[in-house]
Amino acid sequence: MGSPFRIIVSCQDSVGLSQTILKAQSLAQDLEMQLSDYQASSDLSQVNQRAGSGHFYPIQEPFKAILKESLWAKQQSGGDLTIFIGKLVAAWRIARKTQILPDPAILQTWAKAIQSSCLEFNADSSAIRLTSSDCQLDVGSIGKGFVAQRVLDYLVKSGYPYALVDAGGKISASQVNPQGDAWKVALELPNSKKISTDLIEIKNQSIASSGKTYQQVEIAGKNYSHVINPKTGIGLEHARSATAIAPDGARADWIATAATIMELDELQVMLKSFPQVQLLVWEYQKGELEILLNHGILKVD
Repeated sequence: MGSPFRIIVSCQDSVGLSQTILKAQSLAQDLEMQLSDYQASSDLSQVNQRAGSGHFYPIQEPFKAILKESLWAKQQSGGDLTIFIGKLVAAWRIARKTQILPDPAILQTWAKAIQSSCLEFNADSSAIRLTSSDCQLDVGSIGKGFVAQRVLDYLVKSGYPYALVDAGGKISASQVNPQGDAWKVALELPNSKKISTDLIEIKNQSIASSGKTYQQVEIAGKNYSHVINPKTGIGLEHARSATAIAPDGARADWIATAATIMELDELQVMLKSFPQVQLLVWEYQKGELEILLNHGILKVD
């Protein structure tokens, strides 16, 4: 997934902490070797290389867990969020470098293909295969939050219950101290690199944001986000960003991404299934920042 990784631990006795941190970093690297499409030898890349061949590839428990959440995300979002967009992601990565729009006909072919189930498990669910070469896995919409949560869980189980893990801006945190103080985080304003002066408190929660602040490309006078609408194959053209808070890192991550793609009325319906999720959706319109949806994050007087 190729992102900066940071661990903060609050403790009074640091004996053994350095060894635990090293093991936590090793866990993150192991998850990377399973789930990264940047690593040609990763489990995810191996599955992609066999797409459409009919051959199964064995996967480990973390891979199964992220697949389970991802399939749930696809169902809950009505297909607006899917991890089968690997070919679309690759095409738009090239577009950001070359500033040449990908062939719309090819994008539409891939977009149509990934509306199918794409994925099959073997008899005992120990291995998977992709049913078509047009279906390629990419967990960019969920992977960082998943890794942050797994590393936080490891730290807590290892005797360090007061910790925060930041995986490329996707944050999972317990609490600051035995008194139950919350961690305070600031939001980066969408379509800019400015930081909001309002701090958000999280405790035993995860927070994730999605938008096109850093990864976008201008082609023929239009700005396209790295976030892709899987139903069209086109990078999002609007300047919408979203921040989600949830009890789990993977869930916060994919809901933030889905919130930049889904229609607002469909998003509000989906949120009824997630009573512990808070969500903020905002967008620059004509140079002004407009809040499109505030579901429990900003305090309203």
